Amino acid sequence: MSKSTVHFVGTESEVAHHAAPLDGKVEYRITSADAVVDATAAGDVAIFYSEHFDRFRNACDELKQKNVATLYMIDGILEWRNAWEDAIEGPACPFTMRPVLSHKVACIGMSQKRILDSWGNEQKAEVVGVPRFDALPRPPKEQVEKRSSEAFRVLVATAKTPAFTAAQANRVEKSLLDLKEFFRQNPKLNGRTIEIIWRVSNQIATTLQVNNLLDDLTGAELATQLVNVDAVISTASTLMIEAMFFDLPVALLDYHNTPAYVKTAWRIGCLDQIEPTVWDLMQRPERKMLFQRTELYDATYFRTDAAERLASLIHAMQEIACKQVEAGKLLNFPPNMLSLVNAISSSDVGLDHADIFSEFNEFSLTDTPELQSQLAHSRREIEHLKKQLAIRESELTHAHQIFEAINKHPIIGRLVKFGRWWQERTGK
Repeated sequence: MSKSTVHFVGTESEVAHHAAPLDGKVEYRITSADAVVDATAAGDVAIFYSEHFDRFRNACDELKQKNVATLYMIDGILEWRNAWEDAIEGPACPFTMRPVLSHKVACIGMSQKRILDSWGNEQKAEVVGVPRFDALPRPPKEQVEKRSSEAFRVLVATAKTPAFTAAQANRVEKSLLDLKEFFRQNPKLNGRTIEIIWRVSNQIATTLQVNNLLDDLTGAELATQLVNVDAVISTASTLMIEAMFFDLPVALLDYHNTPAYVKTAWRIGCLDQIEPTVWDLMQRPERKMLFQRTELYDATYFRTDAAERLASLIHAMQEIACKQVEAGKLLNFPPNMLSLVNAISSSDVGLDHADIFSEFNEFSLTDTPELQSQLAHSRREIEHLKKQLAIRESELTHAHQIFEAINKHPIIGRLVKFGRWWQERTGK
C-alpha cells in the first residue's frame, strides 16, 4: 500500500495556523469538511481542530466508516461553561468530547488528559502540548524585573467566545464593567500609574466603549502584546496559559463560580476581590508565582517540542492504519502511543528559597561555614531550651501534686473550697 495522505479538515482560514507548526515535519493538505470524505482513502489520516459542529462530526463518522484514521487536535483549554452549560439549542453539539468521536485526541497537557479520561477517552487521549507555543520566546528575567520600575500595565482579556448563554453574557459584562470602574477610580496604586490594555470580544468592546486590541483571531500578535505588559486578568481562555508561559501573574476573572479546568494563583469572583487581587498582582509574590509555574507544567506539556510530538503521533497513526487496512481490519489504535516524562523539578518552575522564604534571612546566606555555624548554634540552643522546659514541667507536676494533696486534706481542703465559694459569692 502506498504512503497515506494527511488532511487538516477545515477551510484555509480555520486551520492554516493550526497546521503551520507541522511544516517540514508532516506532508499535509487542507481539505474542507464537505470535501474530505471524497478526498480520502482507507489508511489516510484526517486531523480535526473541532468536533463541536455537525459538518465536522458527520465527516468524522463517515471517515471512520471508510477506515480513515481520525485525530482531534485540541489547541486550547477546556472550559466548564462550554462543556456543561452551553445553550442546548445552540449550534454546537452539547455532548462534544463525551466521548471524542475521533480515533485519537491530542491533549495540550496532563490535566486536560485527566479530564478527557474521566469523560470516557482513556484509550484515545495522547499528551502532545501546544505546537504553536514552540516558537514563543520567553522573556529574560531581567526584563521582568525591569518592568517593576515603570507603569503597571494590565492586559484585560476575554476568550473569543466569552459566554454561551444570555445569563453568562450578563455576568461577563458585569465583571468587566466592575473592572473598568475600579481602574477609573484608581489610576494609581502603590505609587504606580496603571495602564489598561483591552483584548476582548468586539461586542464587549462596544459595550465597554474601550479601544480593543483583538484584531487577529489566530493569536499571532498576542506574543507581542504579552511582552509589553506586567499582568493579565482574563476570563477562562487559552490566553491565560500563554501569559503564564511568559511568567506574567495571571488572574482568572470569573463571576460564574464554576469549576476551573486550568488553575490560577489569582481569581476574581466578585467586585470586592478586585482591589486586593490587583495589589497582589503588582507584588507578584514568589510563592504564588511558584504555584502558577507548577500549574502551567500540568496544564501544558513542555518537556519536548510539541510539533515533533504531534508529528510522531501522526506518523505512528499512518503506519498502524496502513498495516491494519492491508490486513483487512477495522482501525484500532493502542493507548499511550507517546511516551511521557512527568516529573517537575525545581529548575523547571524556578524554585528559589531566598525568594520563597524572604522573611527568613537564613535562606539568603550563601557562606557554607557561616550556615554550619548557625545551624550548630541553633541546635545547641534547642537542646538548652529542652532542658529548661523539662525542669519547668517537673516543677509544674510537683505543684499539681501538692495542690491535689491540699484538696484532699480533711480540714485544709474544706477551707480552700470555702474560700472559693466566698470569692464567687462576694467577688472578692
